[in-house]
Amino acid sequence: MRSALVFGLLLSPLFSENLRVYQYSGVEITYIQENNQTRKITVEREVDPKCLDIPITNEIMWENHYVSSEVPEPCRAMFITSVGQIQPMQLHPKIETFGELEILYYLKQMQSDPDKLLVDTRLENWYQHRTIPGAINIPHDHISHNKSFPEEFKEALAILNVKEKNGKYDFSRAKTIALFCNGSWCAQSPTMIKHLLKMGYPPEKIKWYRGGMHDWLMLSMTSTMEN
Repeated sequence: MRSALVFGLLLSPLFSENLRVYQYSGVEITYIQENNQTRKITVEREVDPKCLDIPITNEIMWENHYVSSEVPEPCRAMFITSVGQIQPMQLHPKIETFGELEILYYLKQMQSDPDKLLVDTRLENWYQHRTIPGAINIPHDHISHNKSFPEEFKEALAILNVKEKNGKYDFSRAKTIALFCNGSWCAQSPTMIKHLLKMGYPPEKIKWYRGGMHDWLMLSMTSTMEN
């Protein structure tokens, strides 16, 4: 008990109080749906009450016994354990790596700051199927393979508020962007970030949600498919 308390005290300075509150209250945001209607929604952790008191054991957690008869039907899930390439925790010294609480806080900031964008870098069909409410879609290949998508590249630059003239880019008014894809094993957003940096995009204006949709859904966070 004492060791756990000491560990908690060591962590407390690293865990911002204004982030802690969002874990329990969620964040109310406003976003525009495909039919151009405005909708308000609370982005929060959504957990079936039946799943709150399940005793988590090493056997269930680490030996993939998720279909145990002890686990109620609504709580059973399959998630990816071996796909893609594991990405590093930090892509660049000046690029912040976000977790779920940072994304919630960022969504909160977006409501009053139009210069902040949450960007889903997956292909459009993945975005249309399910994404984080409030995210816009800029497919990674529109940036990383821009010569193959010249018109889409121009549209992306306009969204990011980046000016281009004679092959030179003006990032003086570029928006702050938080990018994500399918998970910590997904290379789409890291690849897009790599190309943005190569173009000259200021790293301090780039954030990266490493866990992506995999971690977002694993933690029962709100997604557009559920609404």
